[in-house]
Amino acid sequence: ERVNRLFGYAAVARLQLRQADIEAPPQPAPPPAAVELSPETRSTLKAIADPGLRASLEALAQAMATSTGPPIVR
Repeated sequence: ERVNRLFGYAAVARLQLRQADIEAPPQPAPPPAAVELSPETRSTLKAIADPGLRASLEALAQAMATSTGPPIVR
C-alpha cells in the first residue's frame, strides 16, 4: 500500500519474500612462499644506501622471482 500510495497508482500488486542459504565467497589463494634471492641480486642490493628503497627493491625482486606469466598491474 505504501509503495502504491507513493507512486499514486497500483504499481505493486503482490510482494513475495523468500529466504535461502547464502554460500560463502571463495577464499583467495594464499600468497606464494618467499623465494631466496640469488647472491648476484643480493650483492646489487647491498650497494643501495636507503634502507626503505632497498627493502622495496628486495620485495620487488622476490615478487618477480615467484611470478609466472605477464605482470598484473593493480
